[in-house]
Amino acid sequence: MATGDQLTAVGPVGAMVSIDPELCIGSGDCVRLVPTAFELREDLGVSVPRAAAAATDVDLLVRAAIGCPTQAIRVLGLDGELLHAGNTT
Repeated sequence: MATGDQLTAVGPVGAMVSIDPELCIGSGDCVRLVPTAFELREDLGVSVPRAAAAATDVDLLVRAAIGCPTQAIRVLGLDGELLHAGNTT
């Protein structure tokens, strides 16, 4: 789902995840780490969060965000707490 310039997944369980498509280079590191939460969209040339990202273990999402080579992934807790900003602030 697109929100402004961000590709975002929001759900009732874990976190809100967004990927800045301007920063993402489609390396697929996030997909390899958490394939249930991220998908590489070859037609777009970027990774996008799956709907299941919202219900994924928050620690895994943060690990994927930290491992992103361009820091394109932002993770917010459901309470609004910024868990990882990357370069998306």
